[in-house]
Amino acid sequence: MPDTLHLVRLAQSSPERPLELPGGGLSVLHLTRAQDGADSACWYVCLEGTLILDLPYGDFVQLRPGESYQAPAGQTRRLTPVRGATVLIVTAPPST
Repeated sequence: MPDTLHLVRLAQSSPERPLELPGGGLSVLHLTRAQDGADSACWYVCLEGTLILDLPYGDFVQLRPGESYQAPAGQTRRLTPVRGATVLIVTAPPST
């Protein structure tokens, strides 16, 4: 039987730092304070808590568990957890 990963516990073991998952293009991040997100294209999938993505021009997206947001390349964003949040970040592999 293959080993399983509990993504929320894994992320909580190293808060504020994205942890790369096997297979490439996936990382998990537990936030307890706001931080700037990368400006590369990715999906944010909220696993636990509530995450606010502050976007340009005063826009924002609020994610709750099970909700996702597709961020386009070049879009600046700030990730702000509400009392802690764990998010799965899915990035496309670089094109060759």
